[in-house]
Amino acid sequence: MSDASKIGEPNDLHAAGKGRPDSASAKSEPVVRAVWAQLRRLHLLIIPLVCFMIAFSLMHDRFLTSVNLLNVARAASVTTIIGVGMTFLITSRNLDLSVGSMLGLIMAVAGTAMKWYGVPVPIAILMALAAGALLGVINGFVVTALKVPALLATLGTLVAYRGILNQYMYGETASRMPDSIVFLGQGMVGPVPVPVIVAAIAVVAGMLVYRFTVFGRYAVAIGGNEEAAKRAGINVNFWKVVFFTVQGMLCGVAAIVYLGQLNATHPSIGTGLELHIIAGTILGGTLLFGGYGSIGGMALGMYLIDVLENGLVLAGAGFFVQQIFLGILLIAAVAAQLAQRRRRDVE
Repeated sequence: MSDASKIGEPNDLHAAGKGRPDSASAKSEPVVRAVWAQLRRLHLLIIPLVCFMIAFSLMHDRFLTSVNLLNVARAASVTTIIGVGMTFLITSRNLDLSVGSMLGLIMAVAGTAMKWYGVPVPIAILMALAAGALLGVINGFVVTALKVPALLATLGTLVAYRGILNQYMYGETASRMPDSIVFLGQGMVGPVPVPVIVAAIAVVAGMLVYRFTVFGRYAVAIGGNEEAAKRAGINVNFWKVVFFTVQGMLCGVAAIVYLGQLNATHPSIGTGLELHIIAGTILGGTLLFGGYGSIGGMALGMYLIDVLENGLVLAGAGFFVQQIFLGILLIAAVAAQLAQRRRRDVE
């Protein structure tokens, strides 16, 4: 079988829809297999998540309260929104280390536009999305046109975007955002925080796009075998720029939500956030080597990390201890993927 003929078979979820069933029960079998395959991957996260929650609830009686668990979900919403774009990028065998700097720069643009220059909220939101798209296009251009590997390209833009942010803000802070922006970050719809709703919409949309559109299929195809994707007629460079652009726009959405959560913006926002997002995405089952992604797993991975950070804070651990645990989780996730890949190669 040629490489090009393998493009339509990137992963279990896509392959599950193949075949011509002869009965209603046969039609349901691919769906059942796809759901079961996803659950088998997610149980590797559910078990440690439950264990962490039990341990932290024994350490502190505030941990399992509804207020605290909603705060954890609210905290995870920003990284989850960005994680949707990161899932597509890593699935296509790319990476964006600049998302933390992008988030801070977009927040600065939108926040100062409203507070310093009186720009109306709808225009500021459009500015955030446009700024995110522009920064994403720049990342994509450096990767495709200048042929710089994504890791090094976005490492460079991480520094450049942070430098632009610091030069623009120059240590100043813009605070007291309009009520509508604060509502997006702190408001509630019934018992559910608005940021959680926004993140849930992003996750569901991401899952549908990944499963049912060429956007998702091409990400898998390019990540699985870029040369075969080219032979099959896919404009690889164009789609890479699209993936980076969508990542930037999702950073714009997350920036508006985070702006409302903090009710302020300053130059240090987003520092180190890229490692949190990459760790959650990899923990969720997205292959670091490309070819497979899991939006639902990514969301669970982000929640697991925030549960860990929240529990450690309540247990009295400092920020550096949180970083140690985050590093261990990232190493464990990559090591597990490498071990799984070696097993497949042996078989």
